Amino acid sequence: TVQEAGGVACWDAFAVSGASVLATDPAASFLAWRKAQTGKTPGDVPGELKDVLKDGLEKQHEPQLVDKLKHFYLAYVARPINEDLSAKRRAWQTAKAVRLAAEDAVIGTLIFRDLPTPRESFVMVRGQYDKPGDKVEPGVPAVFPPLNTPAETRATRLDLARWLVSPEQPLTARVQVNRLWQQIFGVGLVKTSYDFGSQGEMPSHPELLDALAIQFRESGWNVKQFVRLLVTSAAFRQRSYVSPELLKRDPENRLYARGPRFRLDAEQIRDNVLFVSGLINLEMGGHGVKTYQPPNIWEPVGYADSNTRYYLQDHGPALYRRSLYAFLKRTAPPPFMSNFDGPNREQFCTRRERSNTPLQALQLMNDVQHFEAARALAERAIREGGSTPSDRVAFLYRTVLSRRPEAEEAQLVGQAYETQLKLFQAEPDAAAKAIRVGESAPKNVAPDVETAAWTLVANLILNLDETVTRN
Repeated sequence: TVQEAGGVACWDAFAVSGASVLATDPAASFLAWRKAQTGKTPGDVPGELKDVLKDGLEKQHEPQLVDKLKHFYLAYVARPINEDLSAKRRAWQTAKAVRLAAEDAVIGTLIFRDLPTPRESFVMVRGQYDKPGDKVEPGVPAVFPPLNTPAETRATRLDLARWLVSPEQPLTARVQVNRLWQQIFGVGLVKTSYDFGSQGEMPSHPELLDALAIQFRESGWNVKQFVRLLVTSAAFRQRSYVSPELLKRDPENRLYARGPRFRLDAEQIRDNVLFVSGLINLEMGGHGVKTYQPPNIWEPVGYADSNTRYYLQDHGPALYRRSLYAFLKRTAPPPFMSNFDGPNREQFCTRRERSNTPLQALQLMNDVQHFEAARALAERAIREGGSTPSDRVAFLYRTVLSRRPEAEEAQLVGQAYETQLKLFQAEPDAAAKAIRVGESAPKNVAPDVETAAWTLVANLILNLDETVTRN
């Protein structure tokens, strides 16, 4: 609208409010405004236009600057003299306000930018900041291939980035491939995934590591394709069963004569129970969410003026989002992460340790998120698993463990259901309380005592070692 108003056709349609000139002569209004501002330094005028306005009409300025001043006058000083132009002015002001609000809503962050003239660097003699010694230039250790930079040109960060992924420098691809192998198989081809140097261990399969590194690089560093390659490989798809002879010969499975077997990571344990229960929220992106957490975790370590002094739990669908989106306070990480060896992110972590503590069993049995998921899984078994207890036990095993129960397992779990059913029939109030843990409401697919009994059975199966272990 301002650009259109600055044209000849619209120029005679504006006037200055309160000006001592006719509204039908806006050109005179503009000149009167300029004359009134002579010698002043208005603060709301853009910098390059201040001198034009301050000098008044006597001094000649470039036509482009005068045109810009006219546009400023039309946008911020002149008022339209008819309703049509008033509507356009209001629409423009509204659009401008919306744009400014959108720009303010965008989260900003600091970035690095190279200086126009790079700063010189020196080796400081004995570490003294005021005793520069030999001058040094950007480079890489001599043991690696040199940086490929044009002659007589100082290396930049872009040169380093290109060097990192160049075929002449294979270390980047090897390290990344080894990390992904470690994630899938539990241990990397190089066991010391944090150290590929002389102090680290030699790869168990060096030719395989090189071949995978080349394939990964030539695929365009396609992580999804590489992970698919690993999980569909014969090495990964083997049974985890191990004979006493093989266990004695290869206790750490470095020869890959059997499939990997190790406990799931903290995030995977929580996401798994949410998925099999049907509670999981697969929405992608967005802000971090604050799931169930015991009270008084943040408060003892929060500063008085911190925006994370108090833990304000989310509600609704946010409670069931994947653990990837769980808000993590470094000084007080979520207990579901800490109990299962999730790093607190206060320091670099290349490989998670795996411990076995009583807190882990207590969390799996009693945590609000897990017990709520057990109730939702129980309702799935009642609704989808058939009409008999044996059919529902089979449904639970197929859903959680991807197999049918053995005869002895089916008998024991069936007996557990009968025992729990009798206990809840004797205490119906306890049954009503048990199935109302967490924020999601029961679906009333069966009487409370029956749902509660199946909830305890589902909780039992979710606590099996086979459930929390990758086999």
